[in-house]
Parts: sequence; C-alpha cells; structure tokens
Amino acid sequence: MKYGDSHLFSPARISPNGRSRAKKGDCPRISSCLRGAFLAFPLALFLLPAGCGRRKLSSDELERNRLFAEILKREDRRTLGEDDFFPRNLHFSTHPEVRQWCAVALGRIGNRRALPWLYNALHSSYASVRAAAAFAVGEIEDRETLKEEFLRVDPRAASELVAALDDPSIQVRMRAVEALGKAGSPSDSVEIIRRLHALPYEGSPVEQTYLRLAITALTRLRDPSAVPALEKLAESPDPEIQWRCANGLYGLRARKARSTFLRLLRSYNPDVRAHAARGAGICEAPDLADALIPLISLHDPDSGKPNSLGVRASAVEALGNLRNPGAIPAIRKALQEAPIVRANPEQVNFAVQAAAALGNIGAPEGKDALVPLTRIQGPAAVSAVIALAKLSRGNATFFDLVRLEDFTTEAARRAAAQALGEVGGPEAVRRLKLMLIQAASERATAAEIRAVPAAVEALARIGVEDLQTIVEPYLASHDGVILRAAIKAYKPPPRRKAPWKPLVEAYQRMAPGWDLEAKVSALSALQPWLSEQDVQAVLRSALGDRQRNARVAALSLLRKAGATDVPDDPGPSESATTDITYSILAVSRQNRTVATLETERGNIEIELYREDAPLTTANFISLARGDFFNGLSFMRVVPYYVIQGGDPRNDMEGGPGYTIRCEINMRAYEKGSVGMALSGKDTGGSQFFITLSPQPRLDGGFTCFGRVISGMQAAQSMTAGDKILKVRIEEDHTLFDYRRY
Repeated sequence: MKYGDSHLFSPARISPNGRSRAKKGDCPRISSCLRGAFLAFPLALFLLPAGCGRRKLSSDELERNRLFAEILKREDRRTLGEDDFFPRNLHFSTHPEVRQWCAVALGRIGNRRALPWLYNALHSSYASVRAAAAFAVGEIEDRETLKEEFLRVDPRAASELVAALDDPSIQVRMRAVEALGKAGSPSDSVEIIRRLHALPYEGSPVEQTYLRLAITALTRLRDPSAVPALEKLAESPDPEIQWRCANGLYGLRARKARSTFLRLLRSYNPDVRAHAARGAGICEAPDLADALIPLISLHDPDSGKPNSLGVRASAVEALGNLRNPGAIPAIRKALQEAPIVRANPEQVNFAVQAAAALGNIGAPEGKDALVPLTRIQGPAAVSAVIALAKLSRGNATFFDLVRLEDFTTEAARRAAAQALGEVGGPEAVRRLKLMLIQAASERATAAEIRAVPAAVEALARIGVEDLQTIVEPYLASHDGVILRAAIKAYKPPPRRKAPWKPLVEAYQRMAPGWDLEAKVSALSALQPWLSEQDVQAVLRSALGDRQRNARVAALSLLRKAGATDVPDDPGPSESATTDITYSILAVSRQNRTVATLETERGNIEIELYREDAPLTTANFISLARGDFFNGLSFMRVVPYYVIQGGDPRNDMEGGPGYTIRCEINMRAYEKGSVGMALSGKDTGGSQFFITLSPQPRLDGGFTCFGRVISGMQAAQSMTAGDKILKVRIEEDHTLFDYRRY
C-alpha cells in the first residue's frame, strides 16, 4: 500500500531511501539482487530456447502486438500523448480487442480529457468495447478519488452510465452498474433497484455476475433506501446471492436488518452463515450473542457438524462488536477446545480473532482468557497483549499480568509498544521512552529500530506533555516509516512561530528520493497552513516533483487553497522501461505463466494474468527470479479475508525500493485471487495478497494479477509469520514474430 512513480526495470530506483526503506537490519540482498534481476529480465527472454514447434505470426497478430505495446507504454507513463492515437484506435481500429485495450488503458491513465472519447465508445457496435468504456468511466470518475483531489464530478458520467443500464448486452449492463457504484450518487441506487426488480433471474452464471455487481454497487452508493431491496433479494434460495446480500447489508451498516441476519444464520452454507454473523455484529443488540455463540465452537452443539474457520472467526468478531460480557465464558471455552500451537493453524488464527474480540468487549472478565494467550509465542500473543492492554487502561496491574521483556521479535516489540499506548500511565511512558533510547544505540537490533514508529505513535496516543520535544528529531529522519509516524504525531503549540517549517523541510529533504509515502505525508500535513505563502511556495515546487503522485498531492492541496492558476493534469509518470521491454510484454501477453510458492505450509500454484496485468506480472516474475521473496513471511493473516506477504521489513511498510503503476482490470476478487497491496493509487511494489474468500469490495480498486489454481488449502492454513521458502516461475515463451504451438 504505497504512493509511487519509479519503475520496475530501473536499477536507479533501488535505493536505501526508496520504498524498501532499507535500514539497519534490512535484507542486504534487496538492492544488489534486484538491480541484476531487472537488467537481466528482458535479455533472458531472448536467450530462452525457441522450442521445437513454431509458426510465423500473421501481420494482424504483429499489428496487435505493436498496438498493445504502445498502449502499455502510454498507460505505464500515465499519458494520453499529444496525438490522436487513443481516439483513433478506440473508435476505428479494425481489431475489437485493441479498442477494448484502449478503453481500459484510459481508465487506468485517469486523464479526464478522455471522458468524451469514452462516452462515444459507449455507443460502439462492439459490446466488449461498450463494457470496457463503462468500466473506464467508473475508474476516472470515482467519486472518492475526485473528492481527495478536490475535483468536481462530470455530471454527464452518471447519465451516460444510467443509459447504459438498458444496453441490449448484459455484459455492458454489468459494467455500467459496477461503474455507477463508483461514479454515481446515492440517488442513482433507484435506477439500479428498478432494474433488479425487472431482472428475470434463473440462476445462470451471467445473471449471477450481474447481481453480484449490482449488490456491490448498491453497497458503494451507501443509500439506505437500498436496504429493503437487498433484504428482499436475500430471500433467494441461491446461497451465492444470500451471502452477497448479507455482505451488502453489512457494508451499508443496516442495523435494522436483524431479522434477515438471524434467518441467514440458520443456513447450511458456511459462506452465508459467516456473512450473516458479521452482519449480526453491527446490530447493536447484545442479545444476538445467543445466536452467535454456537458458531464459535469447533462443532455446532446442536447438529454436531464442524464450523468452518470463516464462520468461527466472523462470529467471534461479531461478539466483540456486540460487547456483551456474557459471551466471554463461551469464547474462553472455544479457545480451550484445541491446542493453540503451530501445528494447528486454524486454532491459532481463531485465537488471534478471539483475543481482539475480548479486547473489544472491554469487560475485565476477559483478562483470565487473555493472560494465557500472551505466553504463547506467535501471532496469538501479539493480538492478546494489545487486547489485554485495552482492558487494563490506566491500570498498572497490566505489568504484573504480562512480561513485555519476552516480546523480542519485531512483530512482538511493535505489539508491546502499541499495548503500552493503550495502557497509558507513567510506567508505560517510561518504557516507551526507554524503547526509543535503545533504538538510538549503535548496538540496536532491527527489531528495536523498527519498533520506533509504534513507540512514537503510542506516546502520541497517551498525549505526553513533552511529545513535541520527542517528535522533533524524528521529523529529520531519513527513514520514511519513522518520518511518517513523527509527522502524524506532530502537533505544534498554537503560538509556535512558522509551525509548518519542519514539515516543509521534511518534504524538501525527501524530494530527491523515491519514498513517495513520506513525501505525500509531509505535504498532506501542511493542510492547516495552506494560506501561508511559504506553504504555497513549497506546494508549487512539488508540482515539479519527479514522482507523479507527489504532484497529485500538491495539486489537490493547491486546489483546496483556492488556487486557479494550476494545471488540470499533474503530468506523466517517469519510467525507465524501454520500448523493447513493452514489446516483449506485448508478445508474451498470452503466455501461460505459473508461479509456485513453496511455503512452510505447502505449495501454492498461481496462474498469472499476463494480458490483464502485464507490468504487475512482469514485476512479480522479476522479483521471484531474483530470489526476492525467498525467506519472507506472510506478515498479515486475516481468517476468511486475506493472507499478505512480500514485505522485507515484515511490518507492512516494506517493498523492493520502487513502485509500479496499478493495472486495475475487470477481474473479480474471488476465493484465491491474487492482488497487489497498495497504500494509494500506483503504489504497488512487492507486497501481494491472496484472498481466502470472495471480496467484492476489492473489485476495481486493486490490481488483480493472478489466481490460485492449486494449493488453496496451504493458503488457508497460513498463520502470521509463516515463510515463503522459494518462488518458482514456469512459463511458455514466445519471441517477437514467432509463437510456439
């Protein structure tokens, strides 16, 4: 999750001040290995044997490859170009797929100058082009993005999309309803609901997909009037529709849908029960705990059938949200039903969720269940110590219940710092300051150094009197993660002269480098002083930043300040990728590529989407062939949601030292989908995630670049800290004007 603009094949981007934030304790192979890997990648394709069977590509195929490469180049550099390439090929290319590629690329580039072209493409004779155009309009006119950038919605967007809801092709209607969920307003939900009522649903895959996208759109529009429609739709006998409606009602925070959630809790389908359980947790009715408690046990007490981890985790999370102390004995009993050991990953992951739930309930009775968990090394202890701290807020007895000295790993030390911030009080402050002193020592370990951001945030949470004195030195840090924590904690006193100066200096210090999150953090923190001349001067200087997203941030703030003499577009992204590389990616777009993740829990085979996400796929392949992932952990595991890995820092803040552009596509996030982790648009690097269940809210927001084709059981068995031993890449190659057969 990152902001960024450097490129995957550029050795110059791999620097200690980049996204990887390679500091003391970081893996030393990051820079040297990747530098060689990126340089070798294009050459390696030439050196691979062509194979026995080959055929000459036709002139049409060669032309499509050439156009794909040009589209990819412009998309990567986030530029429309000064010619008529896009409108000409979008409207008049003899290849329908070229028109479709153009539409999707325009959505990714995001330049609003392309909207009239896309509106015109909504009337193309090809349904696939109309569908891609609708999708692209939704990407460009995403209201949340426009709000962040202080831009107004184009009123024509919603009207064009509403008209497309009646397109003769259901494929187009699907993408129009999806786009309307992003670009429309709550009032547009009426148009979607009206068409849902008229849909003759017979359970076909196409109709199911349409309903899936419509439910997600209604959830995104956040119109309360959609609740009755979703409740009615949830009466469908189709479990797929039932759980999606429950998920939509949960997303709308439909507390009045209590009866629907209770009915769905009795379903035989585990997905339906899991989503209904989550929904019950938002109803603010403590008595619903009675319906949820049977779901947290390994086996249903009435039927004796096993409860899946997804059901157990969702139900215990809901119990935490209901805050009913009466559920604590049942949670404690469920924790004791199986050993919480590494060989039993399901119980480990349940314990993580259960500990968090006990902390949310907030009753002191939960301490008896949490204290034993703090003594189990691993993710359960990390979750339990934070929960225990919440129950001990302002109470020094916390230090008698848990030995923080035993929390020595990187994840454990960060959790200890967070726990101290929850407890508060003089002893917590003393220990946090000691953590900062230890991290400043020349003999500090990586774990001690990487706990600094958590310690700074904890002191800010407590609100210590000398916080600004503590924070000030960290505002000069070259470590982007530490700097961002300091910026977040920076609250200068009202009478301080030029309080914006440390933030301006922080941006100017980071500007020559590639740590975009640090730059954006410093720029965004200037908001309280936008009227100051010095602040506006640095924002205008940031319009020339080498990274596009820094320019986007500066533009947004200048618009907010009322500036009218600023450009509409922040300009193209800088890229070191060569034309020959784009050509290689174009000709290999139809290769079948499988990445095998050898992990401590077994192998996971992933088919990569070379055509739908060529740059992201090439980046992943290059990292894998450079042994980047070897030995890294899945640092984040959320049952029934995702597992996330690829971070050399192991704190969700690391990366390879550069960022790549997003390649949002029309692939849905189903169970086993593989996506690129982000902290904002165009901020991917090396962190990726695998979904453990369908996640419609991720559709159209994160680059989906693969799917698990084997080894899903290994993915579902992962616990936080489990390692990737190695990643192997297997693919069929094609070379320029030849294709293997």
